[in-house]
Formats: sequence, structure tokens, C-alpha cells
Amino acid sequence: MSYQFSHDVPIYLQIMEIFRDQILSGQLVRGDQLPSVREVAMNYGVNPNTVQKAFLEMDRMELTRSERTSGRFVVASDALLKKLRTEESHTAIEIFIQRMKTLGIECAEIIEIIKERWNDN
Repeated sequence: MSYQFSHDVPIYLQIMEIFRDQILSGQLVRGDQLPSVREVAMNYGVNPNTVQKAFLEMDRMELTRSERTSGRFVVASDALLKKLRTEESHTAIEIFIQRMKTLGIECAEIIEIIKERWNDN
């Protein structure tokens, strides 16, 4: 797998974001097993310690849990998923609003554009 990591953000955070997004989008659901640290490290061409750091952070966030002899599994509660999706949407909307203000586009115009595009998808 060829993945282009940003130089602006630590790699472990980017790996964590990849898996967090898979969990939030439903690609990975409660009970699913994540690939091993070694497998992820090989797939992304990074040090296993970097992957381990990302996975430990996901455990800390209660997205995943490591079971010593079985591997790491998605354990995120519905409440946590809802909270994280809400936070993610607020962040994306804030960035979008700032960009639209920079371009001088009014709120009513943005709403119309969104309605049109929403129906096209």
C-alpha cells in the first residue's frame, strides 16, 4: 500500500486518524479485529513503534481494546461514536465557514448550494 503521509502532523496521529475514520464511518464496527501492529507497519512502511503508539492512543480513547492473546478489537460505544462524529462535523463546518467567509459568499447562498449538491449525491 502506498500512502503519502503529511509532514505537518506526526505519523502516529495520521495512522490513528485512518483507523478512527474507518470506525466512525462504519467500515470497522464493534467487535471487528484490527490488523496487527506489524501488518500495519509493513503496509504503511512505518516503524512498528509508531503504529503501537497510534493503537495505544485509540485504546486510551476507548475506540479499541487490546486483548493480550487475541489482538486488538473495536469497542467504541454508540455514545462515544456519536460524540466523535459530532466533534468531527463541527470541525469540518468551522473550516468550511471560514473558507466561505474568506471568499465573500453569504450564508443564504451557501445553504442553496448545499441543498443543490446534497440532492445530486
